[in-house]
Amino acid sequence: MDRRLLVSLIFLLAIDLVSAYVIEDTFSGTGEVFDEISDLEDVQERNLPKDPLVHIPRLREKHKDSFLEVSQEDAFETIKTRAMELAANECSNITVKERNLEAERESSLRPNYQAFQHGSKNFMTDEQYNAAAKSEKCSACVLNTLCNDTSIRQLLGIDTSLSEREQVRRCKRIILRRAMRIMPEEEESIECDEDAKYRTINGTCNNLKNPEFGSINTKFERLIPADYGDCISTLRESVTGHPLPNTREVSFKVHGSNADGLNPNSRVLSHLAMNFGQFMDHDLSLAEAQGVNCEPPEDKEEPECINIHIPKSDMIFRDRYIKFIEMEREAFIKPDSFCKLEVREHPNTITAYIDASNVYGSTDEIAESLRAADGLLLVMKHPHGCQFKSLLPAQVDGFCPTRNFFEPCFFSGDIRNNENPGLNSVHTIFVREHNRIATFFIKNTDWDPEKIYQETRRIVGAELQIITFGEFLPLLLSEHTRKEFGLVLLEGEEYFTGYDKEVNAQILTAFAVAGYRFGHSLVQELFNRFSQDGFEHKCSKCSKDKLQFQPIPVLDFNNPAPLYSVFKGGVDAILRGLLKDPAAKADGRFSTSVQENLSRGEGDTSDLIAINIRRGHDRGLPSYTRFRRVCGLPLVSNFSDLVTVAGLDKKVVAILEKVYKRVQDVDLFTGGMLEPSDPKGGELSATFQCILANQFKRTKIGDRFWHENAPNATLNTDKTALNRCQLKEIRKTRFSRIICDNSDDITSIQKDALMQSSVRCSCDELPKINLKAWTTDCPSSDSVYSDEPEDTHDEF
Repeated sequence: MDRRLLVSLIFLLAIDLVSAYVIEDTFSGTGEVFDEISDLEDVQERNLPKDPLVHIPRLREKHKDSFLEVSQEDAFETIKTRAMELAANECSNITVKERNLEAERESSLRPNYQAFQHGSKNFMTDEQYNAAAKSEKCSACVLNTLCNDTSIRQLLGIDTSLSEREQVRRCKRIILRRAMRIMPEEEESIECDEDAKYRTINGTCNNLKNPEFGSINTKFERLIPADYGDCISTLRESVTGHPLPNTREVSFKVHGSNADGLNPNSRVLSHLAMNFGQFMDHDLSLAEAQGVNCEPPEDKEEPECINIHIPKSDMIFRDRYIKFIEMEREAFIKPDSFCKLEVREHPNTITAYIDASNVYGSTDEIAESLRAADGLLLVMKHPHGCQFKSLLPAQVDGFCPTRNFFEPCFFSGDIRNNENPGLNSVHTIFVREHNRIATFFIKNTDWDPEKIYQETRRIVGAELQIITFGEFLPLLLSEHTRKEFGLVLLEGEEYFTGYDKEVNAQILTAFAVAGYRFGHSLVQELFNRFSQDGFEHKCSKCSKDKLQFQPIPVLDFNNPAPLYSVFKGGVDAILRGLLKDPAAKADGRFSTSVQENLSRGEGDTSDLIAINIRRGHDRGLPSYTRFRRVCGLPLVSNFSDLVTVAGLDKKVVAILEKVYKRVQDVDLFTGGMLEPSDPKGGELSATFQCILANQFKRTKIGDRFWHENAPNATLNTDKTALNRCQLKEIRKTRFSRIICDNSDDITSIQKDALMQSSVRCSCDELPKINLKAWTTDCPSSDSVYSDEPEDTHDEF
C-alpha cells in the first residue's frame, strides 16, 4: 500500500474530524438516532434535490446537547502515528485469488441466464474485478485496524456504553463518510461542445460542469449511505450481526404464494401501465454482471456468489428438484486509487436520463447499428405482407431462444426487449413512431439524414418525458407528492426555469433495486389478446374466437412468436389486451409467473421476489425503517409500530416478526410493498412515493435537455430548448394517440392508455401534434401558434 497516500488521507480526515459528534441512543442500543442524523446530513450534502420531507433543523435542535468537538492537533498526531503502523504492517500485502471470468462463463452449464438480464457483452472484466477486489480488501483492513483500536474510538467520541460491535460500526461510518466527502473522485477528461443542440448517445456532456453526470458506466447514487456488513462491501446484515433471513423464505412466507389466486386487480391501472413502467425502467438503469459461474459444487471459494437456497419446507420448488436459485453479485466499480476508503458502488451501464435510450441505445455502436441511412430506424418488413406495419429489426447476436428460425428475436436500443411480448410491443410502437415522424421530415424538408434523425430522436424523447410525468406518475404518486417535488408538467407555452447544473441525474440505488421494482407486483398471469370487436364490446353475437384470441402465458418468457402471428392478432391484439385488462394491484402479492416460474434460460427457474430482496443485500441497501426516517415518515421502532404507525396488515406483521429478528432488519422492497398505498392518493405506499419522487425530481431538474427548459445562455439551454410553438405542440402528446398512429387497425381507444376504462373514443378525436412547428418559422414568443389545415401529404 502507498504509505504516503494513507498518511495524507488520514491527515485530511483528522482536519474534518473536529466536527465529529456522538448522539445519545434513545432506542435501546440499536443506533437508530445516530443513523437518522447521519442519513439526513448525507441527503443535504450530496447535491440531491432538497427533499421537503427531510427536517434536518428539527433533528439538530433535538440533539444539540450531544455534539462534541475533538482536538484537531490531538486527532492528527494520534491517527498519523496509527496510520504509519497500518502502512507498515497489517494492510501492506493485500492479495486476492485472481479470477478468470471468461473461463468461469465457458464452464457454466447455464451460460445464458445472466445474458437475458445484462446482455452478452455487459460483463465485468478480469482486470476490473481483480483490481477492485484488492482495493476493497485493503480498505476493509484499514477500517478494521483503526476501529478495533479503543484509543481511536475514544478519539472520535464513540459512546463506550454501546456494544463493541456498535462502537466499531460507528467508528467506521464516521471515517468513511468524511473520507468520501473530502476525497473527490478523479474525473475523466471529457471534451464537450457547449453549442451542441442534441444529446450525446452516451449521456456525456448533458451537464457541462460535470460532463459525466448521468452518463453510461457511472455509479448509481445513494439517497442514504450504504449499509454493508463490514461497512465496505459485504452483504447487509441484521442489526444483531447475524445474516439476514433467506430471501426465498421471505418471499414464500411473507409475500405468500399466489397458488391460491389471491392476487387482486388494480382498480386504476391498465395492464399496459405494467409494460410501460418496464419500458421506462429500461430507459433509466441497467446494472452490469460479473459473469461468475455460481453453480455447484457450492463449497468452492467464490465470494461473489450469493445463491439463494430453497428451504426444505418449500415444496413448490423442492417438488421440481430445485434446491437453489443461482445468483451472483453485480459488477462493482474499481476505485480510482488503490485502497481508497469508499464503499462498493456499481455502474449504471445506460444513460440515466429519459432520452429514449431504450429506442436508440446508450452507445454509439448500438445507435449506429439501429439506424438506417435516411434518418429512419431499421425495421423488419412484416413477413405476412406490406399491409401490416413493420416490426423491430431481427436480433443477430443474442441469447433469445426463438422457437422458429423464420421468427427471430428482435433488436432494440435495450437488450431486454425480448423478455415478454407486451414489452416488445411497446418497443415496436416507439420505433414506428420515430419512423412516422422522420418520414414527415423526409417529405417536407430538405434536411440531411443526420438532422432528421436527431430532431426525431429529440421529439420521441420529449414524448416519453410527457407520458411519464403526465400520465404515469399521476397514477402512482399523490397530487400532494407531485407538487411538493415539482413533478407537475407546465401548460401552454410556459417554460420551466428550474434546471440545476449542480444536480446529478444519475439513478438512485434505492430506486433501481427496490422502489421502482413495485412494477413486479402489477404483472398478471396472462397477456390477453383481443380483436377490435372484442376490445370495443360491439360484437355480442360473435363467437368468442372472433372476439378474443388465445391468451399468452406470462411465464412464456423470451418468446417473440406472438408479434409475428397476425392470425392471432399480432401486435395490435397484444396492445388491445394490455389496454383492456387491469394490472394487478401494487401490493405485496405477486403472480406465480414471476414468483415461482421465472425462467432466465434453459434449465433455470427462479423467484423474482427473492432475487429482488437478495439484490438489496448485495447492494448494501439500508432497511425499510431507515428509509421511512429519511422520508420524514413516522418512525417505526418495533414490530407493533408496523401496524399502528405504518399501517401494515396485522397478520402479515405477525409473519414478519417470525422471519426477521428485528424490525430494523426488514428489507426495503418487502416493507415498501407491504405498506398500504398513501392515504393522500396514488397507487404506491408513502415510502415508495418518496423514493420515486426523489428520483424523478433529479431526473427532471438535472437534465439540460428536459423538453420544458427555458432558453438560457448562462445555463447553455439556449440551443437545446424547444421554441414556444414546438413546446405547445409537444404538450399534446398522449400515449393513446401514439398507439393509434402506429398500430395496424386500432381505431378507438381510451383517452388515458395507462388507466382502466370501458369508454373508448375514436382515434381521430385525440389531440395530434402538428409537426409543422418544426419545419416552419415560429412567430414571436408573444404570438399563439395555430395549426394550419394539413393536406394528405402532411398526415403523420
